[in-house]
Amino acid sequence: MKAALRTKVLIGAALAITGYVVFGPGDAQTVEVAKSADRATGPRATHSQQTHSLRRDPAQILYFLTHRVADGDSSQSLFAAHTWYTPPPPPPPPAPALTAAQEAALRAPVAPPLPYAFMGSYVAAGGNPVFFLTQGNRVYNVKVGDTLDDTYSVDSVTDGQLVMTYKPLKIQQQLTVGSLQ
Repeated sequence: MKAALRTKVLIGAALAITGYVVFGPGDAQTVEVAKSADRATGPRATHSQQTHSLRRDPAQILYFLTHRVADGDSSQSLFAAHTWYTPPPPPPPPAPALTAAQEAALRAPVAPPLPYAFMGSYVAAGGNPVFFLTQGNRVYNVKVGDTLDDTYSVDSVTDGQLVMTYKPLKIQQQLTVGSLQ
């Protein structure tokens, strides 16, 4: 018995909704007037007059909406494709042409940097100065005329510089040792 009553109620509700959709107000939109508008039109204006003045044609509403875009260019680029690609920088300008002397200077062999560091010096009374040089963990005590590891020869001391010759290429290099006292 409950099922039969429930079925009748559901059928009645379905018929009521169908009747409202078919015979209801349709597409006409009604807008209630705000209280400030009631005061502007006067107390004697009827509600039907106010709602009738606010009804508009849907085409007119769409026309007003199309003109709401502030800038036409921005509306066109709203869904435009964007990319993060950045073109590579232009290639560097070509190097200037070298003269024959400059090319020969570039191809000339060069001695490696001195592997020795100056640690200190000692001058005995009336003797020749002795220089203490380091290479990694090794300490060398050298005098003018000595040869280190069959690679470097100590030639002279001038103006606080120890002059050494790289033997394989016979290129002189200088190591700052300071003044002798």
